[in-house]
Amino acid sequence: MAVSKAPAEITLRSPEPDDMQELARICFEAFGGIQDHHRFTRDFPSVEFAEQIIGNWISHPNIWGVLAERDGHLLGSNFLDERDPIRGLGPITVDPEGQNAGVGRRLMQAAIERRDGAPGIRLLQDAFHMRSLCLYQSLGFDVKEPVAVMTGKPRSGPVGGVDVRPVKEDDLDECETLCKKVHGFERTNELRDATHAFAPVVAERDGRIVAYATTVSFWPMGHGVAETEEDMKALLLGGAAIGDDPLAFLVPLRSGVFSWGLSEGLRLVKPMNIMTMGEYREPQGGWFPNVLY
Repeated sequence: MAVSKAPAEITLRSPEPDDMQELARICFEAFGGIQDHHRFTRDFPSVEFAEQIIGNWISHPNIWGVLAERDGHLLGSNFLDERDPIRGLGPITVDPEGQNAGVGRRLMQAAIERRDGAPGIRLLQDAFHMRSLCLYQSLGFDVKEPVAVMTGKPRSGPVGGVDVRPVKEDDLDECETLCKKVHGFERTNELRDATHAFAPVVAERDGRIVAYATTVSFWPMGHGVAETEEDMKALLLGGAAIGDDPLAFLVPLRSGVFSWGLSEGLRLVKPMNIMTMGEYREPQGGWFPNVLY
């Protein structure tokens, strides 16, 4: 008589460099499947791009990661950015062949348990993906802000009286003060990392920094803050004039920057939601998030 074997349990562990290629494949196929289904542009246009992102996350000393596996077969992964006081969650991905089996919930619960006294955790959720919205809400996250990817070359040129230039090391303290003023917390370590990977910019008015962004052309990793929405518009126009790439950022849909962007000829690419757990303060000034928060 044949003896049936119970299915192996899902186990969790830390990702290793040797896991990178398989986790990148899962990331590429998981995001691609849902975005193709809803006819949105892929966030991960190639496996190679996914490898770069996942590889950077696995190797970063202040990014915590977890993967799920069964019988040595990788099922998915999740990451938690621990560089600054607020934790940023993602990307979370589950192999399409293993979805709807509780893997995503296990990966999310592991990240929540990792919170370790942080005042809050945040994530960006594709607003068209109903399953992830329901999962995150059931785990204790709340939708706080509707945003959308906005991209294009603005019609207007730089604003007079505002100097937009690359970030320098001695700008970091002033940028930290500005971020605390807008959000109530700093993102200085993330900004410092951006000086090695992207082209962060600041806007100065009368010799004082009134806005900064980690990047204005790569929306997944670009966050920005400004004293006012007018300062944010000046930063975006100045940043667009510095580089050849079009603007690409996540615009809060309740802000005046959204209407301004439309008047400048920018277009929306896809809707997302900022979801939070723990401490949250309504931003005071101009701002835009990245794919983490």
